Amino acid sequence: MKECQLCKNCFTDDVNTCPNDGMPTFHSISGEPILDGKYQLECRLGQGGMGVVYKARHSYLKTSHAIKIILPDLVGNDPELVTRFRQEALAAAAIRHQNVVGVSDYGIAEGTMPFLVMEYVEGESLHDLLGREKILSPERAFELMAAIAAGVGAAHQLGIVHRDLKPLNVMIVKGKSQMSQAVKILDFGLAKIKSGELLGSFIQAQTTGLMGSPFYMAPELWADEEPNARSDVYSLGVMLFQMLAGNVPFKGSSIPAIMKKHLTDSPPPFSDYGVKIAPQIEIAVRHTLEKNPAQRTQSVDQLVEELKTAIGITSQSLHMMDSFLDSSMTVSNVSILTNPPQSDVFVDNVSVGQSQMDGWLMLEGLQIGNHNLRVSHDGFHDWEDKLLCDGKPKQVVAELKSQIERDTGAIPKPAETMLASGQSQLHNSAQYSSAPQGLQTANQSPQNTWQTAPPDISIHSQPKKSNLFSPLYLTIIGISGLLFLAIVGVGGAFMTGLIGRTDGVNINSDGNLLSNGNNQADSSKQNKNEMVAVTGGVFRMGRSDGEKIEQPVHEVTVKSFLMDKTEVTNAEFYDFVKETGYEVTPVHWLRGKPVPGEEKMPVRFVNVADAEAFAAWRSKRDGVTYRLPTEEEWEYAARNGGSQNLYPWGDRFETGCAVIERPGTEPEAVGSKPCGANKVGIMDLIGNVNEWTSSKASLYPGSEGELKDQIKDKINVFRGGSAFQKISGKGAITSTYRGFVEASKRDASLGFRLVRNQ
Repeated sequence: MKECQLCKNCFTDDVNTCPNDGMPTFHSISGEPILDGKYQLECRLGQGGMGVVYKARHSYLKTSHAIKIILPDLVGNDPELVTRFRQEALAAAAIRHQNVVGVSDYGIAEGTMPFLVMEYVEGESLHDLLGREKILSPERAFELMAAIAAGVGAAHQLGIVHRDLKPLNVMIVKGKSQMSQAVKILDFGLAKIKSGELLGSFIQAQTTGLMGSPFYMAPELWADEEPNARSDVYSLGVMLFQMLAGNVPFKGSSIPAIMKKHLTDSPPPFSDYGVKIAPQIEIAVRHTLEKNPAQRTQSVDQLVEELKTAIGITSQSLHMMDSFLDSSMTVSNVSILTNPPQSDVFVDNVSVGQSQMDGWLMLEGLQIGNHNLRVSHDGFHDWEDKLLCDGKPKQVVAELKSQIERDTGAIPKPAETMLASGQSQLHNSAQYSSAPQGLQTANQSPQNTWQTAPPDISIHSQPKKSNLFSPLYLTIIGISGLLFLAIVGVGGAFMTGLIGRTDGVNINSDGNLLSNGNNQADSSKQNKNEMVAVTGGVFRMGRSDGEKIEQPVHEVTVKSFLMDKTEVTNAEFYDFVKETGYEVTPVHWLRGKPVPGEEKMPVRFVNVADAEAFAAWRSKRDGVTYRLPTEEEWEYAARNGGSQNLYPWGDRFETGCAVIERPGTEPEAVGSKPCGANKVGIMDLIGNVNEWTSSKASLYPGSEGELKDQIKDKINVFRGGSAFQKISGKGAITSTYRGFVEASKRDASLGFRLVRNQ
């Protein structure tokens, strides 16, 4: 069977050009586009970790279906696959519920490819909905979650665990007036067929920009323990968190990094995402994300009930408080750090919880006014003080003195340190809390609390007589002396040229020489991409033994130009966003900023319009005209001009010279593979991210087929391949590789670099 690489329609093997849009077709799966003699495959709907999903029509009944074909090359040579697939298909077919996509048939195609026939639904995935709307109201999130939980609960009653719940596996059918009827859950039981689905799903996540399983997996699944209903509850909790906060709670640049966070990190508070939400709701969400399954929300029914109760209380509280006073000043959030950790905390002689292993306890919804705060721990004297809540976030440090310390006077009496700031990102969620409910607690270490401005600090302690020769004063004097000597030494070394001086030079994006010292001193130049001159000439573009889209070989003349040495980075793109106020930022950034540690990675999730806006800003900044390269310029640079090399570094693929075929990882920092540079030093032309060009989609002169004008106007060519693509087999990435995609597309694999005329 062949498929069109643009419209994804399916054809017989003798169709070389798509009759709909003139694009070349490619061979996808063996055999004709009809399964079991009755299911006519019409078009590809998508691809996951284990197989490909097609839309199909029953040849006799004329009904539409979605058919998932499990491909051997994706799941490996597993002799028990067919047996396990049959068992799981039977289990999935047993679930009869309006919120679960029904399974009606299964079979084996060509003797090697199991397939599953499912109900075909039209609509959008929950992932797409969240990508468009970002954050949902608690009421809308509850409506969605109640419908999802109903379907999951029906499976749990049959002893079936989904194992791979995520927004991609939840469809919202169009044309339904009620959410309870619109929600459909996909792929029940299929994750059990192959443990490699975890990796495969993450490959799909990286290749398409979609969220994959690792972001939603319960801690016990990482330890390869047998999942149960509470494992699905955890996944639903992550989805609920994402609906309300606009992002998943645990992210990382690799599977091990994500795993570590699921196993060890507490979920971040919603305030970290700039979201104000009722404490009751946040507590309900955090209950679903407990690491220990025994302490987690025990069932989907309990999840729905807790969320319903929290939202119901919130709605009533809002109505009551709107009638009386400004709700933004009714309660405070207070974070307490206790020493020793795991101390008991009391507010007005009422126990509110125990601090964590790191000593932190967050109190949410503490009403304004004076409160008595007491901290207790066995073997220590109680710590006690007054706490004034004025509607602003506060932090309290409570150091308890042991019996020995208090009796001997070895340590001065502990002091209370209170920090309050209206600019703190520990937001005030008072407007959502109910006075009768009182204090709510959530264990969370509020590190990184002040990301915009430090809070005011006032220290309250009992007066203590000072002794000039006390150990404290002697220590301060000693440290001050050492610091003074260090400053004198460093200053002298700098003046004499021993440190901080260099004779090296860099070339900035203007093509000017800058000393390294000047470049370091001027922060405005730190994120400027170096440009490299490429001398023009004539070369033979394309590849006679490549894909149809790369043929035929033809002669092209290219004028001299300058090209960015590396792909544009997150840091440089952020300079543009920060200075211009550009509203669209990459979806994987946090609160409109690059993820810490990823500043030198190539910017992704940008379309042609984003790249052109960046080029216009950089042109104005540097006083020259930048633009996206044409695909002729790009291939000329990648093939070393007339040298016609298949790769920037030569004619054979060299492992370690490109960030490519790296499933399960993010791209690396630009320039991380020096051996992958072309002859003039331009790096990352192969791998890391696909790179936009300014060229519209077209077939080479002499190529079979024809592209319709309406197609060409909307589609651009991209080059270079990404970390998520292959270096061998069909679609292997070389310097001649080219792909077509809509210019408006933002994708995890798409980035860019700029050029300018010489």
